[in-house]
Amino acid sequence: MGDVVLVAGLTESFVTGLIGATVTASTPLILAALGEVVAERAGMLNLGVEGIMLLSALFSFMVALTTGSLFLGFLTGVVVGVVAGLLHAFLTVSLKADQVISGIMITLLGAAVTAFVGDDWASRSIDGLEKTYFPVIGEPLSAIPLVGEALFYSTPTAFLAVLLVPVVWYGLFRTNLGQEIIAVGEDPEAADTVGVPVFRIRYGVTVFGSAMAGLAGAHLILAWINQWSTGMTSGLGWVAIALVIVSRWRPFYALGVAFIFSSLNALQIRVQGLELGDGLVGGLLLDPAFISIYPYVATIVVLAWVSRNELDERLGRPEALASPYTREE
Repeated sequence: MGDVVLVAGLTESFVTGLIGATVTASTPLILAALGEVVAERAGMLNLGVEGIMLLSALFSFMVALTTGSLFLGFLTGVVVGVVAGLLHAFLTVSLKADQVISGIMITLLGAAVTAFVGDDWASRSIDGLEKTYFPVIGEPLSAIPLVGEALFYSTPTAFLAVLLVPVVWYGLFRTNLGQEIIAVGEDPEAADTVGVPVFRIRYGVTVFGSAMAGLAGAHLILAWINQWSTGMTSGLGWVAIALVIVSRWRPFYALGVAFIFSSLNALQIRVQGLELGDGLVGGLLLDPAFISIYPYVATIVVLAWVSRNELDERLGRPEALASPYTREE
């Protein structure tokens, strides 16, 4: 059966491919953004996400390539995130260092280390994580037109990222631990007064958020790109931090915004094959330089929309975000 033309030159295979590419590209953003949502809900800003993703991508690639085990590669990425999270927590929670400076230091450290160590690994590639059907229901549902194959036939990490969204939402808003995390992010002194372990929670969420960034970096290289190159994250860590703001520190909003950003990112590659005419509009829409700014323009537009709505209601920013806490004896 031939490819079905839906409208204005768009074919069924084009839409299916676009949705599939969106799912793949959104996975590292969802993972990193979910971790940052939890951390920032407790007042812990981590601008080191970009550096952590770089470090975890390189070291997970090195371990997976050396041992032949993708599992060990992913585990290494998470461990790298945990170590970076402990460093960030020690500097900002124990030593009361500025969270912005500490985070930027981790990003600069990640860029420098990976640029120095990664040269010898730049020309090598790996057989990445294979796609599979979603357990039990994936194979029959993959027959759904347009979206079935894209949504139910993907990498396990893509399924994990989406499934973690309701888990993180439930953990934050429906459990005692989640309420304690939010209380620490809003008013750590009041939370401490009623017995909430402020320092322990801030350590925990920082390590969790960094581990998620590490998993995002591991997915990036082991389940998507499969080849190391210097600066391969291309700013995805910064985008994930921006998504947290746009999503108003809400997991489901973060999922939606990550899909929007990633769909535009996937579109910039696939739209070049469309016939949109030779006029000004068609030429502009297909211009590679113009296409590359789609995702960032979309992020700015959504940020502007969110800021405008802040005039009518509270944005939702944790009151104690990026503020150190010192217990008064």
